[in-house]
Amino acid sequence: MSGYRSLPLIILTGLITLLLNGMAASTDNQNRQNTVHHAISQKGLFKVSLTSIANSIPLNKLHHWHIRLATRRGMKISGANFEVTGKTLDHDHNLPTSPKVSKEIGRGHYLLEGVKFDRQGAWQLKLSIIAPMGRDEALINIPVDTAIWADWHDGWSKDERRILKSLWLGSLPEVAPDPSNAVAANSAAADFGHHLFFDTRLSQNGEISCATCHIPELAFTDGRKLARGIGQTGRNAPTIVGAAYSPWLFWDGRKDSLWSQALGPFENPVEHGTSRAKIINVMRRDKDYRRRYKELFGALPKPGDRAGISRAFTNLGKSIAAYERNIMPAPSKFDRYVEAVLSNKVPSPENQLSIEEIAGLKVFISDNQGQCIRCHNGPMFTDNHFHNIGSHIVGEDATEQGRATGIQLVLSDETNCHSKFNDVSIIDRTATCSELQFARQNSKELLGAFKTPTLRYLAKTAPYMHAGQFSTLEDAIWLYRDVPHATVGQSELRALTMSDAQFRQIEDFLATLNGPIRAPEKYLKPPE
Repeated sequence: MSGYRSLPLIILTGLITLLLNGMAASTDNQNRQNTVHHAISQKGLFKVSLTSIANSIPLNKLHHWHIRLATRRGMKISGANFEVTGKTLDHDHNLPTSPKVSKEIGRGHYLLEGVKFDRQGAWQLKLSIIAPMGRDEALINIPVDTAIWADWHDGWSKDERRILKSLWLGSLPEVAPDPSNAVAANSAAADFGHHLFFDTRLSQNGEISCATCHIPELAFTDGRKLARGIGQTGRNAPTIVGAAYSPWLFWDGRKDSLWSQALGPFENPVEHGTSRAKIINVMRRDKDYRRRYKELFGALPKPGDRAGISRAFTNLGKSIAAYERNIMPAPSKFDRYVEAVLSNKVPSPENQLSIEEIAGLKVFISDNQGQCIRCHNGPMFTDNHFHNIGSHIVGEDATEQGRATGIQLVLSDETNCHSKFNDVSIIDRTATCSELQFARQNSKELLGAFKTPTLRYLAKTAPYMHAGQFSTLEDAIWLYRDVPHATVGQSELRALTMSDAQFRQIEDFLATLNGPIRAPEKYLKPPE
C-alpha cells in the first residue's frame, strides 16, 4: 500500500525540463507587464496594434481590446472589416466566445469586444482583415496568467503561489449584480423565493419541489444518478452552490440566468409537470403569498390574463433566483491552507495538507501533468464553459449533442436575456446580455460538450458527470487516464504522462475542497 502513494521521482530529464520552462515562465512574466501587442500582417499589408482596455489581461472574463490599423508606413486605415478567432498555442483549444469588432472609434481605431480567455497559458489571436488595399491576416501572441509546470520541491514558487491565490476562495469576488432581475438583491424576494423553493404545491401531483432534487444536506444535489421528479429525467442534478457566478445554467447551458433556469422545471412534464397558470392560482389562494407578491411586484394578474400570468410566472423565477444567490461556498481545508501559505505562515495542524494532498495539488495545477486547471480554474474550480471529454452516455443517449443543442435552445428561449422579461430596458441591454451576444454558435467544438462542474463539495454530490455516469470520484478521475473516444464530436482529452499514484493523489487533494455552505441558516432548511 505504501508504494502506490509514493511521490514521483525527479529524474535528470525532468530537471532539465523544469529549468527550460522556468526560463520561459520568466519571459512570460516580463511580457505580462506589457498589455500592448504589435504585429505585421502575414503579407505585410498592415501594421496592427492591439491594446487591452483592462490593466491586466483577465482570466475567464469577457473583456475588450482596442485595435489600431495602419499601413507599414503608418498611414491609418479606415473602413476595415475584421474576423477575429483565437486558440491556445500549447494545446488544442479555441476561444469560448465569438469576438466582434463592433465599431470604428476614430480613423484606424476599432473596438474589439467579446474576448474571453478561459485558461492559463499562451494564446494567439488571429485577425483576418479586409481593407481597401487587400486582405491579410495578423497573428498576435498573448500570454495569459501563469502556466505552471510540475515542480516537486517542498515549497511553493512565486508562480505557484499566484495560481494558488487564483483558486483560493478569498479571491472570489462578490456575486455581480443581475440587472435583468430587479429583485435579485432584495431580501424580501429572497425570503419569498425560499418559500417557493421548498413548496411542493407548485407541482402537478403536489409532491415535487425544487428541493426534491436540490437537497441542502447534499450540497443541494439529490444523490441520484439521474434526477427524478414526476417522472425520470435524463440529467444528474448539479449543485446550486455558487451557481450565481455562472453565465450559463443546465449541463448544456440552455438557460442564461438563474431566474430563467428556475422556470424550466415547473413546466417540464418529468419534473414539476405543472403550468404557469396553475402556479399563479396557488399564489392567489395563499394569503401570505399574495401579500409577498404584491409587496414586490404589485397585484397578481386575473385568471385568463395570459400575458399577465407569464409576467407573474417570471417574477416567481426571479424570486427563486434571489434566494439562490444567497447559497454560496464557505472556506474548506484547502482555502485555509492557502490563506496561511499566502500569509507566509505555517498552517495550523488541522489545516495542514498531507504530503499526498500537496502532491495531488501540484499535479492538479501543472500544465505538463494533470492539466486539470485548464478547465477547473478560479475559486469555484470551473471555467463555466463547455467541453467534450468523451463522457457520453451509451445506448439511446449516445448521440446527445450537448452544448450544440443548448446554445440553440437558449437563443430561442422566451425568457433569455434578450426577452421582454428582462428588467433592463432594450436600450441598455447590450452590456447586460454580452454573454449571449458573444456566445459561440455553429462550432464543431460544441458537439457533445457539457458544462464544467465545480469541484467543490464532491464528497456530497456523487454520482458525477452530466448523467451520473460515474458513481465514485475514483471512477470519474480514471476517465482522464483512460481517454475514451467520444460518441459525438471530438474529445478534448489527451493521454497524460502520469502514474496511477498521481491520479490517486489528485483524488486526495480534491477531498480538501469539501467545506460548509455560506448562507443564512434559515435558507438551509424548509421555511417554518
